[in-house]
Amino acid sequence: MFSKNHTALLLALALAGGMTLTSANAVASDIYENEAASSTELTSADISDRQLAAFLDAAGHVQSIRNSYAEMVRESPREEWAELREAAVEDMTTAIKFTGLDVETYRAIGYLFRNDDELRQRLNAVAAGR
Repeated sequence: MFSKNHTALLLALALAGGMTLTSANAVASDIYENEAASSTELTSADISDRQLAAFLDAAGHVQSIRNSYAEMVRESPREEWAELREAAVEDMTTAIKFTGLDVETYRAIGYLFRNDDELRQRLNAVAAGR
């Protein structure tokens, strides 16, 4: 079983590196390619600890969904990849919204996680407090 800080570190690595597949499934190299925004107008001060906790929950769900669909893509013929990708994005979007976040906020937190030391420290503190 991972410690809470270890879980936050794994989340960081997943967000920073994205998902890679060992097969030639280029379409699924990152099923949810826009998980983190390329920029955001939000700052770490705009993000509440409740949103950070929701982000952690959502990121866990997204990773689980991503892994499930990556396996399906590896085992499916190429002509099914686009349909599987669409289903994965829909499931991930639903999972994010279920935590109380909208997709834009989820992506903004992902961007800030990569680029804002203050938010990264706060997110780790929230994860450690769970």
